[in-house]
Amino acid sequence: MRLEGKTAIVTGGANGIGAGCARRLAEEGANVVIADIDDAAGQALAAELGPTVLYTRADVSQRASVEALFDEAVKAFGAVDILVNNAAFVHKPGVIAHFLEYSDESWRKTLDVNLTGVFHCSQAAARLMAKRGLGGVIINMSSGGASRAHRHMFGYDTSKGGIEAATRAMALDLAGLNIRVNAIVPGSTRVDHGTSVGDAPIPPSAVIPLPRQGTPEDIAGAVAFLASDDAAYITGTRIYVDGGMDAQLRSPAVDYTFDFSEYL
Repeated sequence: MRLEGKTAIVTGGANGIGAGCARRLAEEGANVVIADIDDAAGQALAAELGPTVLYTRADVSQRASVEALFDEAVKAFGAVDILVNNAAFVHKPGVIAHFLEYSDESWRKTLDVNLTGVFHCSQAAARLMAKRGLGGVIINMSSGGASRAHRHMFGYDTSKGGIEAATRAMALDLAGLNIRVNAIVPGSTRVDHGTSVGDAPIPPSAVIPLPRQGTPEDIAGAVAFLASDDAAYITGTRIYVDGGMDAQLRSPAVDYTFDFSEYL
């Protein structure tokens, strides 16, 4: 119950890693506002977790929607102490494409959600935290793509690189207000819309040194730590929760051949 009496907002909190974070923060005693555009999943999770958890529909790419989200959180619980910027746009048609075929629409949508959304939510949270005068915590969800590129994911990797730069910049600007800002770098994580390796253990590989894929609970544990006073002297950095993926050289497991003939 390290977070008893605190209020947290988790964007993209209805499914996957976000849902794992919402569940863990609630277990640690926090009031939790789940923000998402998946109403059915968000409402179901809030009902499951009980009266200290609220679902609010919010499009983080839109300033007005974010302001309404924070107004709702303050109305329900009195303050916002923790923000988890988890909402992201990825694995949608057109988003995974070779750079030569990447569209303006995919570029705008990816940056609007993944990067502008972090700006909108973080600024709204920091302004509330500053006015209250008790500090706070902002946790941004990065990706290995911020420092080691995925093939055919130009916009996503660009946005995650921006998130890590934003994390450092916000941490410096907000340190004097005792608002801590950090990033988490998940590795290959088993979620509903992502890859799955089944329930059986897997051998260490060229991709994941530890013998299993990550889970939302793995990421949520790091979020709970950073949100708590156990991390009171940690800001402006990133924590890898990736089973050792970043620690080793690795070969691509997928053949990403691309026909350049029409561009030559």
